Amino acid sequence: MEEIPVKVAVRVRPLLSKEILHNQQVCVRLVQNANQVIIGKDHVFTFDFVFGENSTQEEVYAVCIKPLLVSLTEGYNALVFAYGQTGSGKTYTIGGEDSASVAADERGIIPRAIQELFHHISEHRNINFHVKVSYIEIYKEELRDLLDLETSMKDLHIREDEKGNTVIVGSKEFQVECADEVISLLESGNAARHTGTTQMNEHSSRSHAIFTISIHQKQSAEYQNAAQDSISSKFHFVDLAGSERLAKTGNTGERFKESVKINSGLFALGNVISALGDPKRKSAHIPYRDAKITRILKDSLGRNAKIVMITCISPSSLDFDESLNSLKYANRAKNIRNKPVVNYNPEKDRIDEMEPEIRLLQEALQSQQVSNQHLHDLNEEKGRVSSLEEKLTRLQVQYFSYRNCVDEALLLLVDLNDDVSLRRSQRDRLQSWISMVQKVRKEALTVQETDTGTETSPVPHHITVLQQKRDLEKCQVLAMNEELFSQKNHEVQILQNQTKALLQEKKEQQEFLKEAQETQRLQGYTSPPVLFLAQMTEFHIRRQIILSKLEDQDKVLHCHLPDQSDEEEDNTRCEEKTSYKCSINQTWTQNHASLCFLPDVSDMKHQVDKSGLSNKSALQTDTNTGEESDSLQNSHVINMQKLTNSELRLAKTEQKIRKLALNMKRKEELIKDLVRTGKDALSVSWQCSLKISQLEQEIEQAKTQLSETQKQLQEPDSKELRDIPEKVMLQKECQKKTEAAKLKVQKREARELAQKVAQLKHQLSQIEERLCEESEKKK
Repeated sequence: MEEIPVKVAVRVRPLLSKEILHNQQVCVRLVQNANQVIIGKDHVFTFDFVFGENSTQEEVYAVCIKPLLVSLTEGYNALVFAYGQTGSGKTYTIGGEDSASVAADERGIIPRAIQELFHHISEHRNINFHVKVSYIEIYKEELRDLLDLETSMKDLHIREDEKGNTVIVGSKEFQVECADEVISLLESGNAARHTGTTQMNEHSSRSHAIFTISIHQKQSAEYQNAAQDSISSKFHFVDLAGSERLAKTGNTGERFKESVKINSGLFALGNVISALGDPKRKSAHIPYRDAKITRILKDSLGRNAKIVMITCISPSSLDFDESLNSLKYANRAKNIRNKPVVNYNPEKDRIDEMEPEIRLLQEALQSQQVSNQHLHDLNEEKGRVSSLEEKLTRLQVQYFSYRNCVDEALLLLVDLNDDVSLRRSQRDRLQSWISMVQKVRKEALTVQETDTGTETSPVPHHITVLQQKRDLEKCQVLAMNEELFSQKNHEVQILQNQTKALLQEKKEQQEFLKEAQETQRLQGYTSPPVLFLAQMTEFHIRRQIILSKLEDQDKVLHCHLPDQSDEEEDNTRCEEKTSYKCSINQTWTQNHASLCFLPDVSDMKHQVDKSGLSNKSALQTDTNTGEESDSLQNSHVINMQKLTNSELRLAKTEQKIRKLALNMKRKEELIKDLVRTGKDALSVSWQCSLKISQLEQEIEQAKTQLSETQKQLQEPDSKELRDIPEKVMLQKECQKKTEAAKLKVQKREARELAQKVAQLKHQLSQIEERLCEESEKKK
């Protein structure tokens, strides 16, 4: 992503008629070719665009806003905001006035941008554009929907979506189809906006206003390309309320509260611009949440938008300080760098993110459908089996009833055949029927015997069907159990393999340990005098090495564990703690290694051959080795004592490190308190300045009241009085009243000023005491 700076333009309005009447001088000069503004004698600023007193609205729009509108149609976000002193021409430049009462060539930025946007839409028929507008006002740090005045301020909230874009929950967005519809909504919002009269501006904006145009574009169906995505972008037009000085505006009451809120919002915006423009604070916190205006513009300032700032200033020498502050404000904004990107439709991104989840859900749904189909088929099979069983039972009942009837008829016919005299043809038929029945019964009996084995009754057919059904269910359960058993057996086999591997490792380790013990035993119990002598000499050499190492270690411990507990040395101890522990562990392992492992026999033989000792000297050394072994044991005990002492010193060092950590935490808390008191001092100084300005206003009001009373008292002089003595008496009374009023006002002013000065002195003394305490604590 390419970084682009914020474009800054400066527009200087002409002198007003009242300023010309009071003979005010021009203190601002422009260098058009170099885009420079010179204010006063030695203040020179360079900006991207500079517009003088004779510049037109069309010129400002073509140079500053037209490129932003082209970027808007390409899918980039855009922002333009006007900043400046009250009465410097911000609302006139933006176009926040009534469009019906303004001539065509005097229209501001917003109406011109609306006209050109819909002209672009009409030229591109192959793209479907959806345009929405919203109009939000920030009045006394409360949000207000200018297009839907019925919406309560409490229902409007500033939120961020999952993409980091700022959204105003509860505001109403109107979808529009033509430029006239947008301009009518703009005019209705302008009519509902808070305005008021001050000493510097008759139509002063008392709130910040944000007019937003959001567009969504996509190729039409006949021109649509598979690779073409829909694009969403927005354009913020921000008309900031003017910065005000109470001494010049003369605001009191509600106007004074409005001024305080306006200045606090502009102060927060200035802090954000300073933080974004300072390269050293890129990774630091940006105070977007200090005001509503900065929270709404969070996704544009320093982020994904192309920005133009228009600074409006007055050329009058009376407004020199305000104009200089505005130019400094704009100069800081030049350092802000944004990274604008084309805003593809967030719905498309959301769909792309949800595609894997949708795929998983589809697979789960298909598997669920397969299992449901299997269950449905199984239920159908069970229903079919139950219906067949019911039919079988009915047929069996019919079979038994028919068989009983046939048996009874057979008995009856056999008796009739024996007793009744029938004709030959009838007897033959009867005999053939009886023989047929007997034959059928014999066949049925043979079939039953083959099916059931020994049982010959017809009842077991039904019983066998139910028994087979139960056996089938048992077989299904057994098959499931067999699968579970096979899985468990596989897991058990894996565990057995793991245990076997562990046992094998354990066996190998035991064998290795036995071999090590055997070699150590053999080395320990070899008793030739030459080897014994070599071992003792090696013991002596290693004892000297151990003693030297322990002495060195004691030096290190004394260096690292001083008795003094200065704060400067505590900082180094924290860094050397780990190295100290490592050195202790290293020396401990080295000592153990030197005490456990015996010297190599071949090396000892070589040393003995070089020394050329005789058997006599060997016998003498045998007597000395006992003494050396005792000294070795004593040195070992001493070394262990030194080791315990070093461990005690280590514990003391850890305790001192814990104390140091507590001291550091306390210092951090003290630093935080110091920062907090500094902020409190700033707020108190701000309150003091506000109180001083209030006192100045009260003094001016008292002076105006005094002048009015003087005028009222001087009115009798103009009247013609008949009686001269009465005129003299009235003049004396007027003089007495004026003197009494002056004394009264002076006493009241002096008393109030004395009280307020005493309060301010007391507050300042408290702040100074707190600062001194904090500085002493810090030291």
